[in-house]
Amino acid sequence: MKKNIYFIAILASLLLKMTSSFAQDKVAKLSIKFEKVDTNNVCNVSATSEGSPVKGVSINLFVKRMLRDLPIASVATEENGIASFVFPKDIPSIDGNLTLIAKITDDDNYKNTEEKGDINWGTLVVSDNCNVNERAISAARDKAPIYLIATSIFIISIVWGTLLWAVLQVFKIKRVRNNGRKADA
Repeated sequence: MKKNIYFIAILASLLLKMTSSFAQDKVAKLSIKFEKVDTNNVCNVSATSEGSPVKGVSINLFVKRMLRDLPIASVATEENGIASFVFPKDIPSIDGNLTLIAKITDDDNYKNTEEKGDINWGTLVVSDNCNVNERAISAARDKAPIYLIATSIFIISIVWGTLLWAVLQVFKIKRVRNNGRKADA
Protein backbone atom coordinates (compact mmCIF):
# COMPACT_ATOMS: atom_id res chain seq x y z
CA MET A 1 0.00 0.00 0.00
CA LYS A 2 2.83 2.41 0.89
CA LYS A 3 4.57 1.65 -2.41
CA ASN A 4 1.42 2.64 -4.31
CA ILE A 5 1.15 5.93 -2.41
CA TYR A 6 4.82 6.75 -3.12
CA PHE A 7 4.36 5.82 -6.78
CA ILE A 8 1.28 8.04 -7.10
CA ALA A 9 3.05 10.93 -5.34
CA ILE A 10 6.07 10.66 -7.66
CA LEU A 11 3.85 10.42 -10.73
CA ALA A 12 1.82 13.47 -9.64
CA SER A 13 4.97 15.53 -9.02
CA LEU A 14 6.34 14.58 -12.45
CA LEU A 15 3.09 15.60 -14.11
CA LEU A 16 3.06 18.94 -12.29
CA LYS A 17 6.68 19.55 -13.26
CA MET A 18 5.96 18.81 -16.93
CA THR A 19 2.92 21.10 -17.04
CA SER A 20 4.89 24.01 -15.57
CA SER A 21 7.67 23.49 -18.10
CA PHE A 22 5.18 23.71 -20.98
CA ALA A 23 3.68 26.96 -19.65
CA GLN A 24 6.23 29.06 -21.55
CA ASP A 25 5.30 28.07 -25.06
CA LYS A 26 5.41 31.45 -26.80
CA VAL A 27 8.61 32.85 -28.25
CA ALA A 28 9.18 36.60 -28.25
CA LYS A 29 11.66 38.38 -30.47
CA LEU A 30 13.43 41.51 -29.26
CA SER A 31 15.06 44.27 -31.28
CA ILE A 32 17.05 47.20 -29.91
CA LYS A 33 17.20 50.70 -31.39
CA PHE A 34 19.30 53.55 -30.03
CA GLU A 35 18.27 57.21 -30.28
CA LYS A 36 19.35 60.59 -28.97
CA VAL A 37 16.33 62.57 -27.77
CA ASP A 38 17.23 66.13 -26.73
CA THR A 39 20.20 65.52 -24.43
CA ASN A 40 19.11 62.04 -23.31
CA ASN A 41 20.26 58.71 -24.67
CA VAL A 42 17.20 56.52 -25.23
CA CYS A 43 17.18 52.79 -25.85
CA ASN A 44 13.96 51.47 -27.41
CA VAL A 45 13.36 47.73 -27.22
CA SER A 46 10.51 46.31 -29.28
CA ALA A 47 9.05 42.90 -28.49
CA THR A 48 7.08 40.90 -31.03
CA SER A 49 5.65 37.42 -30.99
CA GLU A 50 4.26 35.72 -34.08
CA GLY A 51 4.26 39.03 -35.95
CA SER A 52 2.25 41.01 -33.39
CA PRO A 53 3.53 43.35 -30.67
CA VAL A 54 3.78 42.00 -27.15
CA LYS A 55 2.25 44.29 -24.52
CA GLY A 56 2.70 44.27 -20.76
CA VAL A 57 5.88 42.16 -20.69
CA SER A 58 8.65 43.29 -18.36
CA ILE A 59 11.93 43.89 -20.20
CA ASN A 60 15.15 44.31 -18.25
CA LEU A 61 18.09 46.33 -19.58
CA PHE A 62 21.64 45.41 -18.61
CA VAL A 63 25.16 46.56 -19.46
CA LYS A 64 27.67 43.79 -20.14
CA ARG A 65 30.43 43.67 -17.54
CA MET A 66 33.29 41.27 -16.92
CA LEU A 67 31.83 39.14 -14.13
CA ARG A 68 28.12 39.88 -14.16
CA ASP A 69 25.73 42.06 -16.13
CA LEU A 70 24.98 45.46 -14.58
CA PRO A 71 21.21 46.04 -14.29
CA ILE A 72 20.06 49.44 -15.55
CA ALA A 73 16.24 49.38 -15.50
CA SER A 74 13.14 47.26 -15.90
CA VAL A 75 10.23 48.57 -17.98
CA ALA A 76 6.99 46.98 -19.18
CA THR A 77 6.16 47.18 -22.87
CA GLU A 78 3.41 49.53 -24.02
CA GLU A 79 0.47 48.78 -26.33
CA ASN A 80 2.75 48.88 -29.39
CA GLY A 81 5.22 46.43 -27.81
CA ILE A 82 7.97 49.00 -27.19
CA ALA A 83 9.78 49.62 -23.92
CA SER A 84 11.76 52.87 -23.72
CA PHE A 85 14.74 53.26 -21.43
CA VAL A 86 16.48 56.55 -20.67
CA PHE A 87 20.10 55.48 -20.44
CA PRO A 88 22.26 57.03 -17.67
CA LYS A 89 25.25 59.07 -18.77
CA ASP A 90 27.64 57.97 -16.03
CA ILE A 91 28.33 54.33 -16.94
CA PRO A 92 32.15 54.00 -17.12
CA SER A 93 33.92 52.38 -20.04
CA ILE A 94 37.55 52.13 -21.11
CA ASP A 95 36.97 53.00 -24.77
CA GLY A 96 33.46 54.48 -24.56
CA ASN A 97 31.76 51.43 -26.10
CA LEU A 98 29.12 49.51 -24.15
CA THR A 99 27.22 46.31 -24.88
CA LEU A 100 23.58 46.64 -23.86
CA ILE A 101 21.50 43.54 -23.23
CA ALA A 102 17.70 43.51 -23.23
CA LYS A 103 16.14 40.45 -21.58
CA ILE A 104 12.75 38.94 -20.92
CA THR A 105 13.19 36.76 -17.84
CA ASP A 106 10.80 34.82 -15.64
CA ASP A 107 7.69 35.60 -17.65
CA ASP A 108 4.74 33.20 -17.44
CA ASN A 109 3.82 33.40 -21.12
CA TYR A 110 7.09 33.92 -22.97
CA LYS A 111 10.36 32.06 -22.96
CA ASN A 112 13.49 33.76 -21.66
CA THR A 113 14.82 35.88 -24.53
CA GLU A 114 17.69 38.31 -24.88
CA GLU A 115 19.08 40.66 -27.49
CA LYS A 116 22.41 42.50 -27.50
CA GLY A 117 23.48 45.77 -29.06
CA ASP A 118 26.66 47.85 -29.04
CA ILE A 119 26.72 51.64 -28.63
CA ASN A 120 29.30 54.25 -27.64
CA TRP A 121 27.44 55.85 -24.71
CA GLY A 122 30.02 55.02 -22.05
CA THR A 123 31.90 57.61 -20.03
CA LEU A 124 35.60 57.35 -20.78
CA VAL A 125 37.72 56.37 -17.82
CA VAL A 126 41.23 57.78 -17.98
CA SER A 127 43.75 56.11 -15.73
CA ASP A 128 46.40 58.39 -14.31
CA ASN A 129 49.55 56.28 -14.09
CA CYS A 130 51.84 59.03 -12.85
CA ASN A 131 53.14 56.89 -9.97
CA VAL A 132 54.33 53.97 -12.11
CA ASN A 133 58.01 54.57 -11.34
CA GLU A 134 57.54 54.92 -7.57
CA ARG A 135 58.37 52.16 -5.10
CA ALA A 136 55.28 50.40 -3.77
CA ILE A 137 54.18 47.02 -2.39
CA SER A 138 52.16 46.36 -5.54
CA ALA A 139 54.94 47.44 -7.89
CA ALA A 140 57.16 45.21 -9.99
CA ARG A 141 60.26 43.53 -8.59
CA ASP A 142 62.65 46.35 -9.44
CA LYS A 143 60.34 48.93 -7.81
CA ALA A 144 59.74 47.07 -4.52
CA PRO A 145 60.28 49.05 -1.29
CA ILE A 146 63.82 49.02 0.11
CA TYR A 147 62.72 47.68 3.51
CA LEU A 148 60.99 44.75 1.79
CA ILE A 149 64.11 43.91 -0.22
CA ALA A 150 66.34 44.19 2.88
CA THR A 151 63.99 42.03 4.97
CA SER A 152 63.84 39.30 2.34
CA ILE A 153 67.63 39.28 1.91
CA PHE A 154 68.05 39.09 5.70
CA ILE A 155 65.64 36.13 6.01
CA ILE A 156 67.24 34.27 3.10
CA SER A 157 70.69 34.87 4.62
CA ILE A 158 69.57 33.48 8.01
CA VAL A 159 68.11 30.34 6.41
CA TRP A 160 71.15 29.63 4.21
CA GLY A 161 73.51 30.51 7.07
CA THR A 162 71.78 27.97 9.30
CA LEU A 163 72.04 25.30 6.59
CA LEU A 164 75.73 26.07 6.01
CA TRP A 165 76.42 25.97 9.78
CA ALA A 166 74.68 22.55 10.04
CA VAL A 167 76.80 21.12 7.17
CA LEU A 168 79.99 22.46 8.78
CA GLN A 169 79.00 20.84 12.10
CA VAL A 170 78.62 17.47 10.34
CA PHE A 171 82.15 17.79 8.93
CA LYS A 172 83.46 18.87 12.36
CA ILE A 173 81.88 15.78 14.00
CA LYS A 174 83.50 13.56 11.35
CA ARG A 175 86.91 15.15 11.97
CA VAL A 176 86.64 14.82 15.75
CA ARG A 177 85.63 11.15 15.40
CA ASN A 178 88.55 10.42 13.07
CA ASN A 179 91.00 12.13 15.48
CA GLY A 180 89.60 10.05 18.37
CA ARG A 181 90.23 6.81 16.46
CA LYS A 182 93.82 7.77 15.75
CA ALA A 183 94.47 8.53 19.44
CA ASP A 184 93.06 5.14 20.50
CA ALA A 185 95.25 3.23 18.08
